[in-house]
Amino acid sequence: MTIERNLTSAGMRDVRERVRAVVASVESGDPVLILQHGRPAAVLLRHAEAERWGAIERALSALHAVGVHAELAQDTAELASIVGGTRSPDAAALRRLAETPRDIIAPLRTVNITELRERLASYLDLVTAGRTLTVVAGGRLAATMISPREFDRLRALSRTVAWFRAAGLDLATSDERAIAAFVTAHRAASAEQSEAAG
Repeated sequence: MTIERNLTSAGMRDVRERVRAVVASVESGDPVLILQHGRPAAVLLRHAEAERWGAIERALSALHAVGVHAELAQDTAELASIVGGTRSPDAAALRRLAETPRDIIAPLRTVNITELRERLASYLDLVTAGRTLTVVAGGRLAATMISPREFDRLRALSRTVAWFRAAGLDLATSDERAIAAFVTAHRAASAEQSEAAG
């Protein structure tokens, strides 16, 4: 998982001059923060990682459908009560969650290496505004460029993803049926624990 790795940074000029090497490095799992005028403008991460996060976002949507809003947990210690149904979110929190942009699930937009080199500044402006771009290298989807804000959101969400994986549900590979079964089992166990304690 490249989202948890440390970012290396590169200026826009450096990326433009070494675009093939930068994309190859990203493809090997090393995300790169691209700086524009000294400020973070975009993060390049391996396309397979972007696809994995798209699957995680779909799993989180399936959790929403059964009343679990895991992204609202301030700490992973709260997740058991959220999944168990003993803690319900308030309307304001749900509204904020609904309004949170999820750039990683945007429609696929591709750019080849040559276009990226020639129009990097304009592509960075698009990404900063919340659009994702996928870099095609050697005929394959190699890297995806996301905003630093989206990268930070995913990095914060990685603790939640790890909690679910440790609890027996891999959000990146589970379908709606597995998610519903997990929540049902977790809620039944929570109810049994409450009865035993009460």
